[in-house]
Amino acid sequence: MIKKFISSAAVLSMISCTVSAPFNTSSAVSFDISDVVFDDVQQYQAGNEVIPPPEELPVNDSIKDLDKRIIKIMIDPGHYSYYNQSPVYAPYWESVMTWKLSNYLQEELQAVGIHADLTKDSLDEDPSLNDRGFSSKGYDFFISIHSNAGAASYVDQPLAIIYQDLPWTTIDDTSREMGELLAVTVSDVIETNQKGITYQRKGTEDWDRNGIMDDEWYSVLFGSRYVGTPGILLEHSFHTNYRATLWLYDDDNLKKLAKEEANVIFKYFSEKKANEYTSSVIIGDVNDDGIIDASDASLVLKEYAAVSTGEKSVLADELKKAADVNSDGIIDSSDASEILGFYSFVSTGGIETDISQWKQRQEK
Repeated sequence: MIKKFISSAAVLSMISCTVSAPFNTSSAVSFDISDVVFDDVQQYQAGNEVIPPPEELPVNDSIKDLDKRIIKIMIDPGHYSYYNQSPVYAPYWESVMTWKLSNYLQEELQAVGIHADLTKDSLDEDPSLNDRGFSSKGYDFFISIHSNAGAASYVDQPLAIIYQDLPWTTIDDTSREMGELLAVTVSDVIETNQKGITYQRKGTEDWDRNGIMDDEWYSVLFGSRYVGTPGILLEHSFHTNYRATLWLYDDDNLKKLAKEEANVIFKYFSEKKANEYTSSVIIGDVNDDGIIDASDASLVLKEYAAVSTGEKSVLADELKKAADVNSDGIIDSSDASEILGFYSFVSTGGIETDISQWKQRQEK
């Protein structure tokens, strides 16, 4: 276990919203609704302890050897054991709901081919808050599952807490986009009176010691952002709202919610992966192993034979760009021939370069 850096001891149980005051330890940002109260705040403790740099933090063994095209999601069931009992419906505990919903979400994600892990193995396990975020290193997305609490019983608005706006990375863009999509999805599925929104809260000290006052207030988001993983903390309505609490207490409802959230995650990251992978395709490297050789030519010929005889394509869509070496829109023996020519060139001592540069030299 990584040495604990962020204390979860300081829990602010009542942080109320005002219209005009900035969000600090006693006031909040203005919403479309009034009297919103958060009880989920976990404040950092800025001590002398130092966490390792991101590159020294471990990657989960379960994703070390996964293909880079596989979507990888880390799900954090908020809290542990029996924590945060609803004041309006005693059988409801936030921690139990988050554990159930997280497991249902994992199942739904796995059903569509996504690799999904949890930050803990049981309801009673309680990893430190920063370790929960750190465990998302190498994943495509981190989502911490919660329900909210407030002083006004009519409030039922889902809330996605997202990263600060960061000029040097795009993980904040993914955090914001996913936060917007999932907050609205939750409100649509639960049919809350107030639509889901996103929200940001900046920390009060430079906890990552990078010289910039831009850290996240929420420890789990500090951890996930620290290791470079886009993430959100998703509040699934309020367990101080009687109707919402009854809804979230029902397992069938949680299963429905998990399915819809999984669909949103799958659609977003499938498109994102496809765009990222297509832009990084190496022409001629048809099997995506980093080497252009006879194996790639063989795959091109298999694809050509399959398509020519009306059979199903043997190549994934993103690999067809790599296979169409001469960029004529057709994958055929000409592409295989160019791959073999390049492979022969490299094998006999030619200067190693990419196939496009080799073709240009051949044409001169």
